[in-house]
Amino acid sequence: MAEIYNVHLGVLNLGELPSEISEIGDDWENTFKGKRQKILTNLQRVVPDESAYNEVIVKRSNEGYAEFVSPTHPDYNKIMLKRKVKMPARASDYITHRNEAFQEGGAFEQGITDNKDAFMNNVKVILRVVGDKDKIVGAIPKAQLILLGKKALFEEVKNDTYDHVITSTELKPFFKYRRTIATIVATLNYYLSYVVYAIDAGYDDTWIENNIVNDANAELASYVNANLMNPELDPANSKIEISKDATTGRWGIHIVEATP
Repeated sequence: MAEIYNVHLGVLNLGELPSEISEIGDDWENTFKGKRQKILTNLQRVVPDESAYNEVIVKRSNEGYAEFVSPTHPDYNKIMLKRKVKMPARASDYITHRNEAFQEGGAFEQGITDNKDAFMNNVKVILRVVGDKDKIVGAIPKAQLILLGKKALFEEVKNDTYDHVITSTELKPFFKYRRTIATIVATLNYYLSYVVYAIDAGYDDTWIENNIVNDANAELASYVNANLMNPELDPANSKIEISKDATTGRWGIHIVEATP
């Protein structure tokens, strides 16, 4: 067995994101607020009055709920009676509150502002794991380059602060077929994102290992086999895993290529 490539691709720390990312949240907020009148106009077109409310919302809602509950339910009649009586009585309230909510500065715009921080928290995780097309190249696209065997391209985007190249003798395509890489990348993205969420939530390394990483690595290991891998590589000594690198102190993606 000869190890020909060994690299750990680390995620960014929260404080390493550029300050310009605040513009993303501002754009998101302004874009949705800018659609306020268009959304209200469309709602008013579909449900212009109380009669339309009963036809479009009450009738269709009750038909769908009846299928969900099923007439065989012992309390079916009671459940449906409650809906049939109470929902039509709210028609006037719906029209009034809807129009008020979509006034400038109303509940619709306030809801967008209130959810801006939650939106940005998700964006920051994406940037730390995946990056963007401008300032940040995250662990996920770099892992894709490694799995494709694109050594020169990886060298252009690697960052010695985040990435730890251990062996770089030669880099070969990891799998026989490129389509396998899409599955691996999706799996890495899913689990690594949850690792970052867990870090932000204050969970320690042991918790992350036991609740996220062990499942991730079991799934990733199932793809490292002779049926899927490049026949020039040794499945027994090659690996794709999520781990924490001792040198950088970062969680990330660890890829090893070895030849027989």
